[in-house]
Amino acid sequence: MTDLERTLTLLGRDLDVPEAPDAVASVLARIEPRRDVRVHVPRRRLAIAVALVVLAALAATLAVPAARSALLRVLHLGGERIELVDELPEITLQHDLEFVLGEHVTLDEARRRSGFELSGLDEPPDRVYLGDRGTVWFLYGTPERVRLLIAQTPRLKVEEGLILKKLAGPGTAVEAVAVDAVRGFFLSGAPHLVLLLDAQGEVVEETARLARDVLVWERDGVAFRIEGELTKDEALGFAESLR
Repeated sequence: MTDLERTLTLLGRDLDVPEAPDAVASVLARIEPRRDVRVHVPRRRLAIAVALVVLAALAATLAVPAARSALLRVLHLGGERIELVDELPEITLQHDLEFVLGEHVTLDEARRRSGFELSGLDEPPDRVYLGDRGTVWFLYGTPERVRLLIAQTPRLKVEEGLILKKLAGPGTAVEAVAVDAVRGFFLSGAPHLVLLLDAQGEVVEETARLARDVLVWERDGVAFRIEGELTKDEALGFAESLR
C-alpha cells in the first residue's frame, strides 16, 4: 500500500460518506410514462384519426389485386351490397329511370314524408322521387339526360334489410375513400349492374340498370349515394357540399 492509499484509508474512517444515490430508479422514473397522467384526446379527433388509419390500410390492401379479389368479393355499406363478379349476368335492363326511382314528388312533399332530415346542395334538384323503401332521390337534369343523382336512405330502412345490390365486374374499380372522415367507396370504370331489392331481400329484376361512377357512404344515420359521370374528386366535392 502506498503512502497516498494509506492516508486516504485513514481519512475515510473519520468521514461520514453518504450512500450512492439510486441512479437507476431516477432514470427509469424519467423515461417510463407516469401512470397517473392521462392524455385527453377529443373523441372526434380520435375517431377521425382511427378512420383515416383504417382507410389507409384498406386502400393499401385494395392496391394488391389478389387481396382486392379476396377482400372485396362482398362489401356492405349503408344498405348496399357490392359484389365483385368475374362477369356480369345477362339480364334485361330497365331504361325507364323514373320507374326505378319511384314516385315523383315535390321537394316539400319528400321532406314531409321521408321521416328524416334531408341534405341537399345549394342548387335544388330538378326532380325528386320517393322510393318504395324510403329512399329519397334527387335528380339533376332529366331522366333521359342525368347530370347527377343523389340518393338518401334512413338507417331505419337500412336496418330492415338491403336496399340495393351492385354487381361489379373486373373492369370496375372499387376504391376506399374518406367522406368527412367516415368510410366510403368510389366505383368507377366499366359500368356496374344496380338492382333494387324488395323487403325480403329478393332482387326486383325489372329494376336492373347500369351505373358508372358512384360514391357511397353513410353519415349521421343516413346512407348516401352520388351517381353521375364524375371523377373521384368531383364526387367527394359534391359529398362535402351536402348540407
